[in-house]
Amino acid sequence: MAERDPQIGRTGRPTADSDFAAWIAHQVAALREGRFADLDVDDLTDEVESLARRDFKKLRSYIRVILIHMLKWDYQPEGQGASWRRSINASRERVWGELASSPSFRARIAEAVEQAFPLARLKAWEETGLFKLEHEPATCPYSWDEIMHRPHELPRDRVPQDGNDPFQGDLSGEDD
Repeated sequence: MAERDPQIGRTGRPTADSDFAAWIAHQVAALREGRFADLDVDDLTDEVESLARRDFKKLRSYIRVILIHMLKWDYQPEGQGASWRRSINASRERVWGELASSPSFRARIAEAVEQAFPLARLKAWEETGLFKLEHEPATCPYSWDEIMHRPHELPRDRVPQDGNDPFQGDLSGEDD
């Protein structure tokens, strides 16, 4: 009896489990050529569903990063820095990108925030230990508008009320 190639299924075509890349290539070719009977509908359905889950998971992950840094920003003000602000802003850009490519996710923003917050809270607590994990904050304290738009100013960014910027010194050129 001849040995059967383990990369090929009973039908003589690659399977998703044996050689995913070859299976994808075969499915794409069958779709492009209109050979619908050659499609592995069950595995294709699973793969398409997993793409949507993957993209929503990415959205949730980007939101989680924003929340981690916002919590740390609020609970550990002495640690505020440009890297936290850059991380928040970069993650915001990624969120906007995900929402642009999948506008239907806009209807699931509350779900994404609700799912992202517990892990963000835990991570912020692990990194700072500055709030009581069992008490505060139990639910996300930020609105969607705050998550996506609240500024995170550093001391050098703040305009002093009296016009004297302690970080710039005397710029008049005169010595005291």
